[in-house]
Amino acid sequence: MLSVDPSIETVDDSFLRAFLSMTNWLRALLVFGALAVSFSSMAQSLPEGAIQEGSLANQKLIQDAMAGVLVTVASQGCEKPEEFVPYVREMPSGEVGTRVWRELWIVEGCGDSYPIKLRFQESGAGAANWIIE
Repeated sequence: MLSVDPSIETVDDSFLRAFLSMTNWLRALLVFGALAVSFSSMAQSLPEGAIQEGSLANQKLIQDAMAGVLVTVASQGCEKPEEFVPYVREMPSGEVGTRVWRELWIVEGCGDSYPIKLRFQESGAGAANWIIE
């Protein structure tokens, strides 16, 4: 016949309670983490039509295009935009030196957002043109 030591049962019982408590805590932590990731990915989602954040243009081309973007935003009622976030809408296609790509620049300012669609086209080696679509 097998005898059971009562002190061992108490230790096992408290261990089981602690384990279950920790399991519930971990479960809650995982649920919270999943919600945080969900909200984070919603906050960082791309605007409609964008495939990645950032610009493929070099600094000089961005400066050149920004002049036209600022005029466009001013014509829509915002004289002092505060920031812009560029997005790629279409990756470059075509032959090197004549490739074309499209971007979306979201300009923020004056309490509003101004989505500006641009088309860039290489014009030989190291040069490119832009147009607001």
